[in-house]
Amino acid sequence: MPKEEIRTTLIMIGKGLLAAVSVTLAAMVLLAALIMVVAISDGALLIVNQLVKLTAVFLGAKTAVGIGGRRGFALGASVGLLYMVFGYALYSLLDGALAGAQLMAAEFAIGAGAGGLSGAICANMKPRKRSAGKTRARAA
Repeated sequence: MPKEEIRTTLIMIGKGLLAAVSVTLAAMVLLAALIMVVAISDGALLIVNQLVKLTAVFLGAKTAVGIGGRRGFALGASVGLLYMVFGYALYSLLDGALAGAQLMAAEFAIGAGAGGLSGAICANMKPRKRSAGKTRARAA
């Protein structure tokens, strides 16, 4: 693989990670505001947390791959795995403890799988075509 292609791939993964982290931060701010107003059970928080992670991985993979992009599964899986690894590393730094090895391995596998699936779906979608009317209007 040429150096330029490696560089481009790393930039795409970086953009995907940035998108996933941004989604997570925004969701956590909204969730914190919601918790201040409404009592939410621990079970509900666990479910919301998992949904936030899956949404972040999907949007990160979509950002990295793009609609109709190339190498969707590999890029998406990379974004999903790295998102989970960085998330657990941050959690461990803040909490001062590590989650169990089986739980971490399962989360990493889910992240990579969800990212790979999301990337493959995005890569196989066809980009929207502009309608003739919109194209003519912009040309005028």
